[in-house]
Amino acid sequence: MTEKVIFVFAFIGLVFLSTAQTVKFTPFDNEKKLIEYGWDSPNIGFVKKSISEMEKKPFDGIIFKLSNNSVSWVFRLDPIDEKLLEQDLADAEGIEWNKFTDNFIILYCASEQDWFNDEHWALITEKAKKAAKIAKKAGCVGICFDQEAYGRNPWSFTDSAHVGTKTFTEYEEKVRERGAEFMKALESEFPGLTLLTFFQLSYVQAILWPMKAELRSDALSKHLYAFLPAFLNGMLDAISSDAQIVDGNECAYWYNDSSNYVGIYNQIMQRSRPLIAPENLKKYRQHVQVGQALYIDEYYGMRENGLGFHMTNDENNQWMQHNTYWALSTSDRYVWCYSEKMNWWTNQNVPPGCENSIRRAKQNLKDAWSGYIRVPTREVMQDIIKRATDKKNKK
Repeated sequence: MTEKVIFVFAFIGLVFLSTAQTVKFTPFDNEKKLIEYGWDSPNIGFVKKSISEMEKKPFDGIIFKLSNNSVSWVFRLDPIDEKLLEQDLADAEGIEWNKFTDNFIILYCASEQDWFNDEHWALITEKAKKAAKIAKKAGCVGICFDQEAYGRNPWSFTDSAHVGTKTFTEYEEKVRERGAEFMKALESEFPGLTLLTFFQLSYVQAILWPMKAELRSDALSKHLYAFLPAFLNGMLDAISSDAQIVDGNECAYWYNDSSNYVGIYNQIMQRSRPLIAPENLKKYRQHVQVGQALYIDEYYGMRENGLGFHMTNDENNQWMQHNTYWALSTSDRYVWCYSEKMNWWTNQNVPPGCENSIRRAKQNLKDAWSGYIRVPTREVMQDIIKRATDKKNKK
């Protein structure tokens, strides 16, 4: 090697080192947000009055409700209550967020709506616009859309209004149109919003295994959430360059092994490709994020005969810490923390050690960058789960 070449390599190396020393990286843990939601979800008026006290809890944001159920149940066909709408708009004004940086207003989907009825969908999109307007005014980052059917299931083909006269393919085409209308309605009032959903394609995992296209279509048509992929494709058809959709992976409620969190990421982002229209694959990669879920009632034995019911409180806390750490580590940004039989905002039935376990897990996420992790290991969790499983089976 000539002296000239050596000099060039040395010069490049010095430039690289000099540049590297000036680069500033965003800490990984700062990108992750833990969002609270559950049966204790407050309405917007409570949030406005109590936000300073609420922000003492170990979260980065909340999912909260409107007072106006006629808008919250966005797929229902009851008319908009204009008086409550004005109240929600007034309550949205001047909420003093500080620590809670990422907040969402929730919408529900169960209804008798007909995908082929234009009048129904004119009302639905108008409700979506109203909700998005309030969310933006309240300083939220977006909307949480709960697609679970609490009542009449709008996503089922076998229970649909025209199942005897319209094919599954015809339904998919119409539902895709409605998905685009829904996204356009939201972004007309809140451009670039984040749409947090509790599940998307993570909920149809059995249909993601390799199979012939006609078998996949037949299996999907019989699924309780048969129309979800079509609706998602419609939203992707209409999504703006800055908006995001989060697949919140509700199935993570039951995880107890770090490999579960790692594996689902591949399923959502890779194995889901057969359910995404070819023209939307690039948009799917750009606009869909992987989220994760936590379920306090399961970890702390608040569900009768769940695994947590057969653990000591110390073991409950280790499970909470382990799952919080791995959920945050493997999400693109959002983890939502769900509970039913407790209330964070009134300190009712909060399990001993739960809050500290969450704080420790978040600190562990920071410490991981220095190579020091205190989260319970996979082996420790396997021992805890085995003991609890043995106790449950003996009962």
